[in-house]
Amino acid sequence: MNFCFDTNIILGIINTKDRLHEKSKFLMDNKRNEQLYLCHSAIKESHNVLRNKINEVMVNIIRFLPDIYQSSSISTLDSQAFLIEQFKNLRAAKPGLSNFLNLVYHEISTFLKDNEIDDLPDFLSELSLNLSNSIILKIEETHPDFEILFLNHDRLNIVKRSLTDIHFKDTNDGRIFQELMTNLECIKPIEFFLDDRDFAKKCNMGFTNIANDMEFNESDFSCNQV
Repeated sequence: MNFCFDTNIILGIINTKDRLHEKSKFLMDNKRNEQLYLCHSAIKESHNVLRNKINEVMVNIIRFLPDIYQSSSISTLDSQAFLIEQFKNLRAAKPGLSNFLNLVYHEISTFLKDNEIDDLPDFLSELSLNLSNSIILKIEETHPDFEILFLNHDRLNIVKRSLTDIHFKDTNDGRIFQELMTNLECIKPIEFFLDDRDFAKKCNMGFTNIANDMEFNESDFSCNQV
């Protein structure tokens, strides 16, 4: 069966420190012989979330980083111990950033294995952009046979009419579902994997309307929470 991932699952694949990484990787591995479709809006949102969250981490760590790379006396072991302690404190203070704090810590630790600590500021200044730009490459590494779905404007009006009484919590959710539904005739049957109970509920409600209005079968689309 064809399958598709929501933004959180895409981020789970990209970020090896994400709480959904193992589940996302298992899904991708388990469906290696099936066709993957990714909504353009989900990819775009993944880029934005990753870039914004990494930049938010940078704002929080900028206070203590100079203590590492501006000190000529600090040893490698001392700098590692200092980093571990500071990131531990940040995870306790900002649990919502934990996935991205873990990712940045991992990237810093990996970088310092082969590079001088004086080069760290330049590395960090480009980190958010480099990570967000790696999304497609990471997906291609795990599942090279995938296609990107764009909004099919020929079917948009009828889909919108079917969704008149469905109110998604944000624009991204609504756009992702529209991209799926306006392309459904060409990609059915398809499983949509996500980690959002409210979004799954709205998708199921919306598809019930669309199935009635556009004569799809119940088996043409399914929502699966991971």
